[in-house]
Amino acid sequence: MNNGRIMKENINTKIKNYQIILIEIIILIATSFIINCKYITGVSQCYIFQNTGILCPSCGGTRCIQSLLQGDIVSAFHYNFVITFVVIYLVILNIVYLINRNKDKGKKVLTWIYPKYWYTIVLTVILIIYTVLRNL
Repeated sequence: MNNGRIMKENINTKIKNYQIILIEIIILIATSFIINCKYITGVSQCYIFQNTGILCPSCGGTRCIQSLLQGDIVSAFHYNFVITFVVIYLVILNIVYLINRNKDKGKKVLTWIYPKYWYTIVLTVILIIYTVLRNL
């Protein structure tokens, strides 16, 4: 009897994993369509840059995401290094999470990549340095 219950739990877990993957694919396709749609022309300018002339940490983010969706990582790094790095990190993190979700506790891979409190501090310091350097 326990065997049947365990099989049912494994099947439910796999179904949930496929649902997560399907939702992510739909979001990626929808985002790609919206960003690359020729009928959308009114991307607003950065409020901070427009009023102060200072590039904020997210300036170039829209063009960066567009380049990433088109597979042009070099241009994405050129537009905004930090956003490119964060998006690549999140994609890798998501893949590792989905792989580990099906593994036993002792066999999980790359668990060091999971977000930690100090990652936020490091990212904040990097954002401050990046913002200062790009405005020199």
